[in-house]
Amino acid sequence: MPDFMDISRRRHTVRSYAQRPVEPEKLAAVLEAGRWAPTAVNAQPQRILVLDTPKNLEKVREFCTFGWQKKYVDLACESDTPGHDHIVLYYGAPTVLVVCYDREACWRHPQTGETSGATDATIVATHMMMEATSLGLGSAWISYFDHDKARELLEIPKSWEFVCMLYLGYETEDATMNQHLSGSRRPLDETCFFNTLDQERA
Repeated sequence: MPDFMDISRRRHTVRSYAQRPVEPEKLAAVLEAGRWAPTAVNAQPQRILVLDTPKNLEKVREFCTFGWQKKYVDLACESDTPGHDHIVLYYGAPTVLVVCYDREACWRHPQTGETSGATDATIVATHMMMEATSLGLGSAWISYFDHDKARELLEIPKSWEFVCMLYLGYETEDATMNQHLSGSRRPLDETCFFNTLDQERA
């Protein structure tokens, strides 16, 4: 069985998905991993909308469509449309998890009044993403989409706030990993400080 660090190193953003459905048992395992993720005072404010029908995936294509920008087209040829009028940041994923939190179900900080919802749902999404990797599934964390259009098309309640979408599926055989975006990490001495801050590095 692979350990956590092995899974962490294998996880990368998948931008090209095979048209093969995610098995129900694997989807259930991913959702269960999210269910057991820690949340503040165990409030569990996360709300996960699972999209895996052609009708709903077409909605994803609609609210993940933006004006043409070369830097996004360069991420994957699938995202470019003829004439460069739009970019569709969808990548053909057969399953999309819309990760939200309910503002009315969150713990609130007694001093600042800020809710824990965004943090809670982020932890949930991370647990699901790592479980997907352990099961041989690819994933992509997507935060660049039209929230207003998504809320309208998916009929998301007003009290729910978007955190991200997770694309899930099997990577195509010819897919390549963007080493700059996914394949490297800064050394620890650039991001971790022990006991005191070195102002020259901070």
